[in-house]
Amino acid sequence: MKTDTTVVEDTEANRETCRKYCGSCPTFKHNSLEKSQPDLLFCACGMSSSPSRKEQNCYCPACELFAKHSLVIGHFCLKR
Repeated sequence: MKTDTTVVEDTEANRETCRKYCGSCPTFKHNSLEKSQPDLLFCACGMSSSPSRKEQNCYCPACELFAKHSLVIGHFCLKR
C-alpha cells in the first residue's frame, strides 16, 4: 500500500473531487480550513496551516481519491 501522499497530483480535476468531500467535511467546516493554505486537497498538499484545528469527523476514507490512490490514513488536513 502507498503511504506517500505525493501520489495524488494537485490538479483541477482532483480539486473538484476534493470539493465534494473536504468541502462538506465537518472538520473542514468547523475549522474554516478554506481560509488557510492549503485550502483543499490535503492528501496532495499536506495539512492545513490553520492555527487551531479540532477533529470533528473525517470524510477521507469515502473520497474517490483515497481509494484510487490506495491511501492508508485519513485526516490529511490535521495529521500529514
